[in-house]
Amino acid sequence: MEQKYYLEKRIKKFGIVNQTIARKLTKGTIEMLNAFPEKEQLVKFRSVDITYGSGKNALKAISDLNLNIYKGEVLSLVGESGSGKSTTGSALAALTSHSFGSITIGNEVLPHKTTKINGKLNNYLVANVQMIFQDPVSSLNPHKNIFKVVSEGIDNLELKTKGGIKSIFFQNFDENVFRSVVDILTKDNNWTKQRQEKTLNDFFSLIENNKQYATQFLYNEFIFSLTDKNVNNASDFVQSSLEIRKQKEGLSTAKLKHELILEMLKSVGLDESVLKRFPLEFSGGQQQRIGISRALVLRPKLLIADEPISALDVSIQAQVINIFKDLKQKYNLTILFISHDLRMVEYISDRIAVINKGKLLEIGPTKEIMNNFLHPYTKSLMEAIPTIDSKGESLLGYIYDPKIHEYSDREQPEWINLGNNHFVLATKKEVSEWKKGVYK
Repeated sequence: MEQKYYLEKRIKKFGIVNQTIARKLTKGTIEMLNAFPEKEQLVKFRSVDITYGSGKNALKAISDLNLNIYKGEVLSLVGESGSGKSTTGSALAALTSHSFGSITIGNEVLPHKTTKINGKLNNYLVANVQMIFQDPVSSLNPHKNIFKVVSEGIDNLELKTKGGIKSIFFQNFDENVFRSVVDILTKDNNWTKQRQEKTLNDFFSLIENNKQYATQFLYNEFIFSLTDKNVNNASDFVQSSLEIRKQKEGLSTAKLKHELILEMLKSVGLDESVLKRFPLEFSGGQQQRIGISRALVLRPKLLIADEPISALDVSIQAQVINIFKDLKQKYNLTILFISHDLRMVEYISDRIAVINKGKLLEIGPTKEIMNNFLHPYTKSLMEAIPTIDSKGESLLGYIYDPKIHEYSDREQPEWINLGNNHFVLATKKEVSEWKKGVYK
């Protein structure tokens, strides 16, 4: 039987429960949230409201948001300016308070008020959640050179957790070695893509949960665990990599940090020549690359990209999108990608969620949303994309008006499963009309 209410306990001081507030769940919410039972939920929004101001001046920017972000996926949150997408990202990064509901990252629940974030939770967020902002110029300190800009996060980590830089460096080193070993084994033994990906993902999970054992497994156990015939090349590579690793272990923290910063810059298409230069010496696209490397150097589990390409020239946008795709694969990232451009997010997203005026309206796999969108607001976003074959038609396309929904106390929208894990918030009557192409 479907759960019908979200219960929230309001607690006074000394742990005394003051009251329990029950909010009725929109019909179909549980089915929508459980659409992928086999996937691990890294982020959970449950009945979340975000309100600015209070009393008569209160403005609800987000209303009753229920949403999962699965580990290893790119979820794009799409909507016009003022739709609430950036507010959602800001709340997930614990930069904005929420007035109701719960936001969970991993096993950590964010407090309603950001001022209630304690040291332990703050350390968790710094290490596991990073944000890339829309305007790279304002997010980079113009008075620091690129080496200092990119290394700022790991310097702070080293102050709080001695050995933090060394830990990140050797995590990257071991992952690169393992990735190369899998490439060799794939070539020598004709591994399928499925086996290749599963082997990599299993190791990424292992190193995330137990770095020490992952190192032992890679250098002492992995090759011997295989039943493949052609493992000599892979075995030789593992042994040579182990010797290099031992040499690296003798380096100072400063040298390891320098190598780590260089690796991150190279991963976004920059080289050593940028280290002593300053942010304002670079183009917008290069500044955004620097911002990406600064966020990734801490090896977060979750990356929140808030309109990361909208301030860039169109010719550069595709390059940055490709960088995100490559980095997601290389570092096993989970990404919340916030954008107003449906066509651009098509190339990076696993799923797309459409939001308007703080309300989630449609969600599903990328192909479903792009090819079989149904909600009139999604239709308006799609038709706002310019095409070269407009045939003299109006550039405006369909214009969505929220007043078309004739909802009443007796007839409220629900989450309706359209198939293939594609859900839309509507009444059954509306869905029937929209499927026929009837839009008011």
